[in-house]
Amino acid sequence: MKKTLLLLVCVSLLFAVSAQAQVLTGEADGFGGPIKVSVTVEDGKITAVTVDENSETPSIAEEALKAIPEAIVAANSADVDVVADATFTSEGIMNAVKAAMGEAPAEEAPAALPESDFYIGFGISNSGRIGPGKDDKDVQVYSFNQVYATVIFDKDGKIVQALVDQLEVATPNYDGASMPHFSGYPGQSYNYDENHDEKVDSVLEPTNDTYLEEINGWMTKRQRGTGYRMGTGTWSEQMDKFQEVFVGKTVEEVNAWFEKYCSSANGRPLQATSDKEGDADKYAKLTDEEKAMLADVTTSATMSLNDSHGNILAALQSAFDSRQPLNVK
Repeated sequence: MKKTLLLLVCVSLLFAVSAQAQVLTGEADGFGGPIKVSVTVEDGKITAVTVDENSETPSIAEEALKAIPEAIVAANSADVDVVADATFTSEGIMNAVKAAMGEAPAEEAPAALPESDFYIGFGISNSGRIGPGKDDKDVQVYSFNQVYATVIFDKDGKIVQALVDQLEVATPNYDGASMPHFSGYPGQSYNYDENHDEKVDSVLEPTNDTYLEEINGWMTKRQRGTGYRMGTGTWSEQMDKFQEVFVGKTVEEVNAWFEKYCSSANGRPLQATSDKEGDADKYAKLTDEEKAMLADVTTSATMSLNDSHGNILAALQSAFDSRQPLNVK
């Protein structure tokens, strides 16, 4: 009877101890791919870390795969020193352990920019478009836009000068005069509207030579000059006016200007005659001074800063995010 009771007590104690131990699993990226770990936790303490799967290079990662788990157990923390020459592997193991423990990996604080009176940034914004429209054979037109922004900022982030340009490329069945085309890679074919009369004239079958020639001939909207006329002036003239608007504003303030003074329907600067949904109410809330400012803008610039033709605002933000000190001697 005593032996039976002793056995039951031992089993109960063993079960109680086992119940306090947990094996958790986590995964994070290493240098060569995902690193998967198992973490044993007893009474809130890390007692074992095992690397279950990895794709690291053995000759480089071997020491880290052994030393980092041991260091984590010894420190009872996933934040330990990395192994020299195996930083990615070390951090991958630590982040996998953090994932297992339900902790988010620490985010690195962005490096502080060196102090300067002025900064320069270059930004790009890419967007694709299904359109504009179809050709007379009911074949879809496709196009894409790349917006480029070179911007000088002062130390407060305000725009001192901006130069924006844009490349728009369409499939060759689009009838726009001077529009750069992409007819596809050699081995493909596409309808071609040669004289821009909204009717397909032929089917292009690119060769290596025509493929290279076509791309080498692409021109940005500034390079297209008077060949890219809009309802008011050329694209370059409209963009020049907007660049004047940007000066003295931060990118955040440019975005706020866009939200307040442009149509919520098509993104174009508001005018007294704007008739898209909500335009009249938005315009009516402006002061006479604000309306006069917009009238001055729209004498030269009526296009949108963010629509299916390209996101100029995003390019400005990209330029700000990439800015570097401008050191001019």
